[in-house]
Amino acid sequence: MGELKGKKILVTGGAGFIGYHLCKKLSSLASNLTIYDNLSSGKMENVKDAPNAKFVKGDILDLKKLCSLEKADLIYHLAAQVVVPYSMENPLIDFETNAKGTVQVLEKTRKDDAKLVFASSAAVYGNPTVFPTPEEYGFHPFSCYGLSKVVGEEYCSMYQSQYGLDITVLRFANVYGLRCHGVIHDFLDKLAKNPGKLEIIGTGLQSRDFVHVSDVVDALVTVGSEDSANGKTYNIGYGTTTTIIDLAKMMLKILNLEKKTFITTTGVSWQGDVTKIWFDNSKAKKELNWNPKVSLEDSIKEVIADRKLSK
Repeated sequence: MGELKGKKILVTGGAGFIGYHLCKKLSSLASNLTIYDNLSSGKMENVKDAPNAKFVKGDILDLKKLCSLEKADLIYHLAAQVVVPYSMENPLIDFETNAKGTVQVLEKTRKDDAKLVFASSAAVYGNPTVFPTPEEYGFHPFSCYGLSKVVGEEYCSMYQSQYGLDITVLRFANVYGLRCHGVIHDFLDKLAKNPGKLEIIGTGLQSRDFVHVSDVVDALVTVGSEDSANGKTYNIGYGTTTTIIDLAKMMLKILNLEKKTFITTTGVSWQGDVTKIWFDNSKAKKELNWNPKVSLEDSIKEVIADRKLSK
C-alpha cells in the first residue's frame, strides 16, 4: 500500500475500537497520521499502539478546531454515536453527533480538498426483506441511529456531486474483534459472573453478519488507496448470518460449558433492534478484490484467549 506512504491522513474516532485497529495498521503504512477523538468512548490506551500518530483531543462538532488541523489528503470518518438503544432514548444527541458531525467533517474535507472514507452501517437498511442484502436495496432505517447514518450518507452524496469531492462509503455489518464491546464480550462478561446461566436479550433468533475488524481494516485501507473506489458504496460483511442463540451455543462449546450453562431469553429486545443482517458482499469482492478471511469461531477463540491473558 505504497499509495498511502506520502499522504497526510486524518482519522476521526481513531481512539475507538475500529479506529484503534485502523490506526495501528496505518501507522506502519503512512508517515503522517493524525488521530482526532474526544475520548467520549475512545481510549488513550488505543492511541498508544499507533506510536507514529499524532493525537489531538477534539470533537467533530468543534468545526473551528477540526478545520485548524493540518491539511489532510485523506480523511477516515469513524467518529460516531453507535449505540442503537441510546439513539432511541436520545435522538437529538444522536443526530448532533452522527448527522451534523458528518457535515462538519465534510466541511473539513472540502476545505482541504481531501478524499473522504465514510463509515456507515447496516442500520441504513433497517429490516430488509431481501437476503443477502445488496447495496441497491435502499434506505429503510428502523432506528434513529440508522436514520442519522442515512443523513450522513446523503450529505456525502451531496458534497460529492456539488463540490466534486472524492468520497467512498463503507457500510459495516457487525464488526467484532479484540477491544470490542459487543454481544461476544457481553456474553463473556455474563458467563464470568455466572457460568450456570446465559441470558440473551430478545428471542435469540435475531441474526447478524459478523465481520472481523481485521477484514474491515483491509477494506478501509484498500478504498483509501484506490481511486477506483471513489464515489462508490460497499457492503463490508462476512456474507453469512448467524443467530444470536447459535452464537451463544458456539461460545459455550468453545468454553466447554455447553452441558453446564442454561440459556434463557428475555423475549423482548430493545427499541430499534433489527431482526436480521446478512450482507451481499459480492460488489466489494469483485471491485476491491477484498475477501473476508477471519471466521467467527476462530476469532471467538482469539477473544477468549486474549481475555485470559489480560487478567
